[in-house]
Amino acid sequence: MLFPYKAKMRQVWDDHFPAPAQQAVSPASGWSRRQRCVAWVTLIAAACVVLVPNLAYPLIEPDETRYAQIAIEMIDSRDWVTPTLDGKAYLDKPPLMYWLTALSFRAFGTTETAARLPSMVSALATILFVFGWGSRVVGRRSAWLGAMALSLCGGFVLSGRFLILDSLLTFLTTLCLLSGYIAVRGQRHRPVWWMVSGVACALGVLTKGPVALVLCAPTLIASGWLRADHSRTRVLHWVAFVVPMVVVCVPWYIAVAKFNSQFVDYFFWEHNYQRFMRGSNHEQPFWFYIPIVFAAMFPASLLLPSVGVFVASSAGRKRSLRSKDLGFLVCGSVWILAFFSAASCKLPTYILPAIPLVCLAMGVMLDQTVFRRGAADRITNYLIPFPRRATMILILACGAMVGVDAWLAGSVSPVSVMVGIGCVAVLAFMLANWNRDIAAGRLAWAGTAMVSVGVILFASTVLLPTISSERSVYVETCRVAKDDADAAIVFFGEKPHGASFQLSQRQTVAFSIEWEDEFVGFASNQRDFVLVTDDARIERTREVLASTHRLTVSPRHEHVYRATRITQAKETVASAGKVNR
Repeated sequence: MLFPYKAKMRQVWDDHFPAPAQQAVSPASGWSRRQRCVAWVTLIAAACVVLVPNLAYPLIEPDETRYAQIAIEMIDSRDWVTPTLDGKAYLDKPPLMYWLTALSFRAFGTTETAARLPSMVSALATILFVFGWGSRVVGRRSAWLGAMALSLCGGFVLSGRFLILDSLLTFLTTLCLLSGYIAVRGQRHRPVWWMVSGVACALGVLTKGPVALVLCAPTLIASGWLRADHSRTRVLHWVAFVVPMVVVCVPWYIAVAKFNSQFVDYFFWEHNYQRFMRGSNHEQPFWFYIPIVFAAMFPASLLLPSVGVFVASSAGRKRSLRSKDLGFLVCGSVWILAFFSAASCKLPTYILPAIPLVCLAMGVMLDQTVFRRGAADRITNYLIPFPRRATMILILACGAMVGVDAWLAGSVSPVSVMVGIGCVAVLAFMLANWNRDIAAGRLAWAGTAMVSVGVILFASTVLLPTISSERSVYVETCRVAKDDADAAIVFFGEKPHGASFQLSQRQTVAFSIEWEDEFVGFASNQRDFVLVTDDARIERTREVLASTHRLTVSPRHEHVYRATRITQAKETVASAGKVNR
């Protein structure tokens, strides 16, 4: 036998997730039309509040500025096949996010908000589909609780407000897994849902490469294999699954390989396989994602210990509340976490595709314990005072963020003052009602959710823009150059990616390291200018400019320097001597 313990593994899986469907063991979830409308409105409102406001803060280097520059060059060159950066082919990633960003620039202008719009829409759509399609898997109330938990995952929200590929990949992998499972979970397979799953996976491959297929296919295969029932997929299923991939992905891969002979080796071997095995410059230990998951899901991660107990407990009562549907969510979450943990190359945002599945499992746990009428078990008893504990933690976290924002900005903004007053008011109200029923019921959970929304809103619309502005080389360049409107801004050895967003009205010149002589010749003809250069080469730069300019580093950014002409005084003295003679 290929798997000698196959029968035992399946028996353990059946014992651990005994119910055939989650809705069979969930409380009645037949919501009225009014309840469904209220659920959608509250979810959309919460998601929009944390995701949509204030996307116009400066792009964060290097990722956001790089991807924005690729989209700008794609528009300028009209080459939609080969992404370019500084005029050279950039073959690290497929083009779907670049295409969407370029289309956003065309529709809304070349702004920071337009650059982040595809990521924001992807995150918003993920939340909505977790509720809409998750309802078909675990029931409406569990799915709504899971979607609301997802909108309260700070790391997920912040990633949705960055121009990065992971939010779009997360949306597509979530779409693929949910639609694929919906297609096979019933007694009769649904080919339309299966094709939708294949299209979503194909778009994921067009977003970040074969990793999308690696994240989705094993979960669908393993879940069916462990269940050994009608949900098990066959060869013909995967033939149909691959057809959309051939139609959607293969034309671009063939075209880019035709125009760039190095693409196949570089993209598949070096940038995917070698990066997975050797880690490039992002090598991290195996356990790296354990704290990252808690940080990325905060404040919803405060419920993760309860989710772990609910899923892992061998108690008969808890086992009876678990279904094969929950098992699928656990299978997908564990596989994604294990795959990225096994990879040598690790970045915090890589784990995002697991978070929607974890949140759906969290929704099931809440629905089966503290929100289940008449529930009496250890998890429920532990979670009854949860709103009070969580609110205290949120107030402390918000106070810390207000302090960090004031420290970075050098002053306390009116918004920070209002947030501080709000924290004190919430704390006073909570302490006044600490031992009353209102502090432990559903209203308390709603209040804690509202406080969570406020904390994430402050982090995403106030603290994050402050951090972005303080570390942005372009913002600091504008500050240094504002007193001299005619001063040129010179990039030497630093890529001016995204400079058009902040420096569109200034004279900007860029020189690579290889063009040192040209840089020195240009600088010798300038009076004063602002220099942006790599601090690793600053001593060499000071040396080549020593005869003409004095460099003064900006106190706020180590890559920004004011270059002041030092020959003016000598020229003035020489001119005065000629006049006297």
